[in-house]
Amino acid sequence: MEVNALTQSQSATRTDRSGEERNQALAEKRRALNAEVAARAEEAKARSADRLAEVREAVARVLGANTRLSISRSESSPDFVYRAIDIDTGEVVNEWPQDIFVDLIRGVRDDVRTDVDAGLMLDRVA
Repeated sequence: MEVNALTQSQSATRTDRSGEERNQALAEKRRALNAEVAARAEEAKARSADRLAEVREAVARVLGANTRLSISRSESSPDFVYRAIDIDTGEVVNEWPQDIFVDLIRGVRDDVRTDVDAGLMLDRVA
């Protein structure tokens, strides 16, 4: 009986150790996965910021200097109208229907991306 009790005690100790090792391994795996998810989220955030900067630069190029963008619903259709308005005078400098403006931005955005890739543009924020 004593041998059986000793064997069970040693077996329980080994089981506790292997369970503890398993828990440690699982905890380490969770930490690694959390770090990977955090890294992916940071990469996605950086990509999103880059895309936003590209779109802003494209809009600035389409609108021109000393203007601001005004977006309003068209009176004759459910679409939006995009206007470049002179900052100083408030005069409408240019006006585009939604589909034309989106196409302009896409084209200019491709140009901006090409300029950035070629090293022709620098970040404005140092």
